[in-house]
Parts: sequence; C-alpha cells; structure tokens
Amino acid sequence: MKVRSIELRDFRNHGQTTIPCANGINIFVGENGEGKTNILEALSYLCLTKSFFGSNDATVLQIGKPKFLVRGELVADAGIRYNVDVSYDLSDESKTVSINNSPVEKFSSVVGRFPVVILSPEGNAITFGMPADRRKFIDFVVSQSSKRYFEDLLEYRRIVRQRNKILLDGKVNKADCSDLLEPWDEELIDRGAGLTYRRARFVEEFTPYIVEVCRQLAGGVETPELRYIPSVSMEEPPDEEQIRQRFREQLRAKRFEERRMGSTVVGPHRDELDLGINNRALRKYASQGQHKTILVALKVAEFHYLSERCRETPILLLDDVFSEFDSHRSQRTLELLKSLGQTFITTTNESMFPAEFDWEGENKRHHVFQGCVSYAETGSVIH
Repeated sequence: MKVRSIELRDFRNHGQTTIPCANGINIFVGENGEGKTNILEALSYLCLTKSFFGSNDATVLQIGKPKFLVRGELVADAGIRYNVDVSYDLSDESKTVSINNSPVEKFSSVVGRFPVVILSPEGNAITFGMPADRRKFIDFVVSQSSKRYFEDLLEYRRIVRQRNKILLDGKVNKADCSDLLEPWDEELIDRGAGLTYRRARFVEEFTPYIVEVCRQLAGGVETPELRYIPSVSMEEPPDEEQIRQRFREQLRAKRFEERRMGSTVVGPHRDELDLGINNRALRKYASQGQHKTILVALKVAEFHYLSERCRETPILLLDDVFSEFDSHRSQRTLELLKSLGQTFITTTNESMFPAEFDWEGENKRHHVFQGCVSYAETGSVIH
C-alpha cells in the first residue's frame, strides 16, 4: 500500500495543505507545534477513519471552522487505486467516509483494508504502561488482520458493558441479578473464549518476528520475550473448547466477587501480555534505550506480521521515533526502515540521516512551519 498524496482542509492547524508523497521514506521536519504530527494523524483518518490519539472528531477540527476534510489517494500492491475522503461537519456532528465516491456505511469495515503501523509517544505505554495498553496493542494488530476477531472484539465489549450495568444495578439495589445475567453469560463465554484463543495464537506466531527484528536492531545482544497471561487458565497448546469450559467454571467461581465489585472480573478484558528482555522483566529492569528498542522492534515486527496476514504492505507512521536513540541505534533503525514499505516520520532534527541521503528519488523531505509544507530542494511552499 502506498499513499500518493494527501490533502488536509481545516484539520488541526492546517488550513489547506496538499502533500505529494514519496514511495520510500517521507520525513516531516520542523519544530514542535508546527503541524508535523497532524499530518500523521490525518493519515490515520485515511486508514482507520479516526485519530490514532483517540481524539474525537470535533477536537481535530480547526477552531472556528464548520467542517474538516481529509482526502487521499492510495494505491494497493496490486495496483488498485483508492480515493478516500473523510469529513466531519460540526453543524450536525456527523462524519462521512467514502471510498472511490461510494459512502461507507460501517466505518469498522475500513479497518484492515489499508493496513497501517503507528508508533507515537503514546505508544510508550505498551512497554511502560498498564495491562490495558498491551491488550490494546494486541487488539489493534489482530483486528487489522482478522475481521472476525475485530467483530468479536466489538461484540464482546458490548456484552461486558451490558453485564456491568446489570451487576452495578444489582449492587446498588442489593438485588439478586442471576436471572438477568444468565443470557449474557453464554455470550460472554463464547466471544471471550474465541478472543483468548486467538490472542494466545497471535503471541505464539508474533514472537519469532520480534526476536528477529530485535536481533537486527540491537546486534543480537538483546533478546525479547513475550508471554500471554489470560485471566482464564489454559493448557498448552491452547484449545478453544477447553478455554470455554474453564471460562464457564471461573465465571461461576467469581459470581460473589462480581456482585461485590459490580463489574465483570473474568475474561480477556483482564488479560496481560508480559514483556521481557534477556530473561528479565522489561518494566523493572530495562533502560530507556532498551524500552525504545523493544517498542520499535514491536512495530517493525507488526509491519512484517501484517504484510503476511493482510497480503498488503502496511504504511508506517513514526512520530518522533529517534528522540531517545543514540547514534548507533538510530543508524540501525534507519537501515531497517529503508528495507520496509512507505514510511512517514516526524522529527525536529534530521541529523540521523547522512548528508548524502537521497532526497530526490524514492525519499522526500517535507519542511513544516505553521501548518504549511515547503520543499527546500524546489523552493515551493504548499499551503
């Protein structure tokens, strides 16, 4: 997948910006607050119909403007062209998405169609943060590669919300809610067991990718480990029916706790992905540089995983990825990126690129200042 061009209208601090994109590395150079990251955020709208920050649509609309538009031309590996429009109208708080002038009724259907890998400072939570941050990483990757998983995940979240409401009402009213819970229990077990099984399989399949990428980035001195820890115990190798039975038993055993807490305490929304490096816990013992190395390795491994599963080359969005790297790690990362697909990088300092780096062919340098993009090589400015 390649982005040929992208246009932003009244999006964040970009009034009207049109950007021609190179097939290789695209870097957006500028000081903080000039609008570099806004361009990556707009690219995520093309691929996912939403911001990778989790911002709501009204937030990204330029202040005082009635509507924003993100428009892009994308080309698949097979040569198929897609013209994607995403717009938001403040007057009725409505968002519209169209692909090749055909309206998209269900926005979730776009996920995975234009695979994308995103690394921003918020991604640090994958290695530094809470279990929910690592579950989010798994869900994002697997959802892009499996529509069934994504549909089950959305349905599972709906079921948990319904059960939690029943449990909370029962707690507040001191009432027995067993009859109300019963029809939701089997749905929870069915969807939850499927998610748990596929997550376990994902970690098993994904581990060789990150081990190989980490070897390339760190020269073989750092070996990552991934271990999936579900809230429902399971044997190795995982069996979906066995998980379903354990889930049912665990749900019965935790019924009193659920009533006391007023929430669902068993299921994949309580799972953990344990990360390690050289047989030590990553969160406790890794340096800042090692955290960044593992994070970049996770994202490059995600790129290779999605390439194979989606049969389409993902687009890479890297926001300020070199900020915590020494020159050695920066050069290794840059060499690795050059062998991948189309990449969009934001940076305040392009010193990690050698002076002789080719910006005239497959790669392009975009200078960003106050919501405008200019090109030193041609002297042109694009508003």
